[in-house]
Amino acid sequence: MQSVSPSLALAWSGPPLTAPYMALASLPIVVLLTLIMGCRWSAPKAGAAACLVTTALACAGFGESARGLAISSTKGLSLSLFVLSVIWSAVLLYNIVEGLGGIRIIGRTMGRLVGDPLAQALVVGWAFAGFMQGVAGFGVPVAVVAPLLVLMGFGAAQAAAIVLIGHAWSVTFGSLGSSYYTIQLVTGIHGDVIAPRMAALFALPIVASGFAVAHVQGGLAALRRGTWAILLMGGAMALAMWLTARFGMPQLASVIPGLVGCCIGWLASRLGLFGRGSKRAPDPTGTRVLEIGGGSQTAAAPAERSFHLAFLPYYVLIGLSLLSQWPALRAIKAGWGLDYPGLRTGLGFSVEPQKRYAAIELLRHPAPLILFGILLSYAIYRLSDRWKPRLFTGALRTTYAQCISTSVGICTMVMMAVIMTDTGMTALLGRAIAAGAGSAFAVFSPYIGVLGTFMTGSNTNSNVMFGALQLESARALAIDTVAVASVQSIGGALGSAIAPTKVLVGTAVVGLSGREGEVMKRTIPYCMALALLVGVQIAILLKL
Repeated sequence: MQSVSPSLALAWSGPPLTAPYMALASLPIVVLLTLIMGCRWSAPKAGAAACLVTTALACAGFGESARGLAISSTKGLSLSLFVLSVIWSAVLLYNIVEGLGGIRIIGRTMGRLVGDPLAQALVVGWAFAGFMQGVAGFGVPVAVVAPLLVLMGFGAAQAAAIVLIGHAWSVTFGSLGSSYYTIQLVTGIHGDVIAPRMAALFALPIVASGFAVAHVQGGLAALRRGTWAILLMGGAMALAMWLTARFGMPQLASVIPGLVGCCIGWLASRLGLFGRGSKRAPDPTGTRVLEIGGGSQTAAAPAERSFHLAFLPYYVLIGLSLLSQWPALRAIKAGWGLDYPGLRTGLGFSVEPQKRYAAIELLRHPAPLILFGILLSYAIYRLSDRWKPRLFTGALRTTYAQCISTSVGICTMVMMAVIMTDTGMTALLGRAIAAGAGSAFAVFSPYIGVLGTFMTGSNTNSNVMFGALQLESARALAIDTVAVASVQSIGGALGSAIAPTKVLVGTAVVGLSGREGEVMKRTIPYCMALALLVGVQIAILLKL
């Protein structure tokens, strides 16, 4: 059997570059795709099946020993724990704030900032949705913000589409950085290198997603009258993302830009940068019914000071994140991590030893910082007599219910991905993709990320599945690996606008259950266009 490209065989030590081995290497991904999209299995169930297939192939076809398989599987669990600890702590913090009524107060405050429909779509559906993705993820922005837009007078399908498109820019650094940390770890690129590069590459999709939201809200007329406001908001959000990532706080690189966008949007509205548009009268009673999380709640408009009390845990978290950048604290390396020996398969593929692999550092990893923030917030709320009895245990139960399925899915998919990487399957597929795509690979690359999120509903899972694959493809083509790894996660973030799991959340909270296709028809063209824009951008940058 002939190899696909003799030039790609140079300096290659591992599985043979032949069609049978490429077919075997692609089988785990084919199984996962088929089970999720064809058989409609859940991500945990499909991930477990694909992991079993990968394990069997590693031993039977790619020369992996039982010892090597055990090491790769344990590495997968270490990486899973690194990512899941961020997700668990972020969702726990959100549930505590929600249990105190803070999310409703924050949402209503943001909604009252502006009265113009276009400004509302951008401030609430674009900037505030990004902030909510930053602190929680898991479909929370869609569940919280879509009903707010409906209450402001937007159509149900329109509201769901605005939030799905509007929050996508914030997904990679969302959930306090879970997807970002995944792509950083599976590619092995140091955080100080990939974080600012990725944030810089996000600038164009951030601004473009603002124009997409405006077009959903009011067509070409909204684009014309909102151009300067969108450029101002988007530019400020992009700059805030880059600065946050550049100064070592990627866990806040969606939270802070989202807040900046809300403030700039409010200022733009006050300055008349949205032009002349219709204004809706404010709610005369100061009371609104919010349908968030499946229930209806009526609450009076809070005083301004209530917003700051509601936002207190996030103030604390931002403060702790800034404090953790103090050189004396950055020098502290206390934490937990395991060392793994190097590996060599029977087919000659080698893996370097790993020191403190996926280490959870006490003052650098987001999870400990979030937990410290929860403790400080608890102390402040308790001293001010604002803590509710049994709130913490209730938040823990809710977090467990929300996270257990996703956690199982992430563990199985991460183990599958690490086994594929350590046996040379991923490197083999990367070289095959490089041979097939050639110079068009850069344009094609973001769509791989989109596909991963569409399949699994998660940018994190997309990065697990395809991050190392994209890296190996870039290496085979001798192009910028940092840029390609960044584009993988950017594409995965944009794919959140069309992920069926998130669309289901959006339709459910606005009363459109069973009409998911109506929403997806609105979001798919924007998602595909944004991914193309990212692909063209990276293709141009790689040629400069």
